Amino acid sequence: MNDQTTLSSAEVLGKLIGFDTTSCNSNFPLIEFVEAYLRDQGVTSFRADYAPGKTNLVASIGPAVDGGVVLSGHTDTVPVTGQTWATDPFTMTEADGDLFGRGTCDMKGFLACCLAAVPQLKARSLARPVHLVFSCDEEVSCEGVIPAIRRFGHDMPNPSVCIVGEPTMMDVVTGQKACQAFETTITGVEAHSSKPQLGWSALNEAVMLTSEINLIAQEMRDRKTGDCQFDPAFTTVHVGSLHSGTTVNIVPNQAVISWEARLLPDQDENEIRDRVAAFVHARNEIIRAKYPDAGIETDNYVNVPGLEPEPDGEAKSLAMRLTGSNRTSVVSYGTEAGHFQAAGMSTVICGPGSIDQAHKPDEFVAASQLAECDRFLVRLGEELSVS
Repeated sequence: MNDQTTLSSAEVLGKLIGFDTTSCNSNFPLIEFVEAYLRDQGVTSFRADYAPGKTNLVASIGPAVDGGVVLSGHTDTVPVTGQTWATDPFTMTEADGDLFGRGTCDMKGFLACCLAAVPQLKARSLARPVHLVFSCDEEVSCEGVIPAIRRFGHDMPNPSVCIVGEPTMMDVVTGQKACQAFETTITGVEAHSSKPQLGWSALNEAVMLTSEINLIAQEMRDRKTGDCQFDPAFTTVHVGSLHSGTTVNIVPNQAVISWEARLLPDQDENEIRDRVAAFVHARNEIIRAKYPDAGIETDNYVNVPGLEPEPDGEAKSLAMRLTGSNRTSVVSYGTEAGHFQAAGMSTVICGPGSIDQAHKPDEFVAASQLAECDRFLVRLGEELSVS
């Protein structure tokens, strides 16, 4: 690799955008690039594998002592399939101070700033280390990062702070909702529609279950309190899709419902899941009394922990000093932050770009946002340096 010491964050971002790291693809090519980049800077890194073709990269700058700061970001992106882009999504394009490309905002912009900051961090006499964690599969389940987190406090020093660089316009975010996603499959019994009593309609069962989920959603809305920071200020429950049936004269033998819950951080994480499970259990007793091979099964395939705001948290205090901000906010979208907090690290979310640009055609990050993040990381180096 050519000498990388003079690359700006925008230049590094251009290289990262060239890797199609859509979650269905391997992230190995991007990881190999980052490994070589860090090696050129004299920084050792290692992989924490998650699944075939998917890995996390972890690197440390500074002394091997506890109390360091983790800078965490995911390498995977959402697909461009079905989206109409004005430019090639995998070639970064600059226009009027904005940098376009898949992942520029969510969230390779933050990764690029971290990599561009390596030379200045290396040049400092750090009293505490900076740990880079570049993770996988955040857009799928937010669980890809777990093997990397498990290394801290075992064969690596134990950090005290984590900053997750999801796009917040460099505002300090101290809380996020938890997210649970479910796929419920209903198996019925086919019959001719002229004699529906000879079958069992999976679609009818799906409608009843959807109605129950909507009743729970209304109850969550009714619990709204005036002092909640989140928007909306309640736990949300949402049915995203329902697929069933082939034609009008056949009793449907299958239905699939995709639904989710986004929970306030202090919400009982089992409440909604258990209430739906109780409803399903009662329906299965009725269904299987007549049709043993029919019934309802639910796969809870995503569980993203929430980020609980820490009123006097170390991460909050540090990030506010680095940004110069005197306010914080919370978000309803999911990130990996809750996993770091659950591992004992004080955690906030703070990164360049706006979530409003994420997952859309012509995704972009403003170059000014990268510059602001660059300054943030310079101040982090100053903060952690030996005085």
